[in-house]
Amino acid sequence: EYSGYKATRKGMPPELSQQVEPLKKLLTLLGYKVVSCEGYEADDILGTLSAHANDLGEDVLSLIMTGDKDSLQLINDKTAVLLATNADYIYFDREAFREKYGVDPEQFVDVKAIMGDSSDNIPGVAGIGPKTATDLLVKFGSLDGVYANLEDTSIRPKLREKLEAGRDSAYLSYDLATICCEAPIDFEPKDALVMPYNRPELYQLFTRLEFVRLIDKYGLRGAGEALAKAEK
Repeated sequence: EYSGYKATRKGMPPELSQQVEPLKKLLTLLGYKVVSCEGYEADDILGTLSAHANDLGEDVLSLIMTGDKDSLQLINDKTAVLLATNADYIYFDREAFREKYGVDPEQFVDVKAIMGDSSDNIPGVAGIGPKTATDLLVKFGSLDGVYANLEDTSIRPKLREKLEAGRDSAYLSYDLATICCEAPIDFEPKDALVMPYNRPELYQLFTRLEFVRLIDKYGLRGAGEALAKAEK
């Protein structure tokens, strides 16, 4: 849809990419369900899982743990985000998001559509920053609302010119910034349960990776002794 999307990002270093498959195996042995979907981004999977949780009933709440601010758009009355930063974790529900950003979570994508996002190379509207974008959304409610009210006297002529020139870019940016919550993933509610970890295979993997401290942390010495006896 847009060849420039995330084009400024560097590729994954080989010393990191070679750890991905062992990590998936490790998480599986620890009893976690690993979910992936070709052609979709990780935050699309998070959004889809969140949507599934929202459909399970009033007593089900989901907490998304991530370092990606894009996931803040998923916040609603039944979904919160625990955002990891370099120093700490920040809990965001609807109230905390509104206090921090001055708009509702549902307007997060609209703001980004206007101001853009250099980290993802989303263009937005040239010459408009976060404060002006937020002010427009507070007044007009949505991207559609902004463009339906371009003749409003509160919009300065120069700003109006920028918005008119950047209309197509704004709507493209909206699409690029929106998390897909309908990824075709294989997931059932029971998959969210953490299962007992596979002690023998976990011991073997930790031994191969030389994770000696984790062998003790997970109490796997007994599993190692059992394996040694079975091999005899």
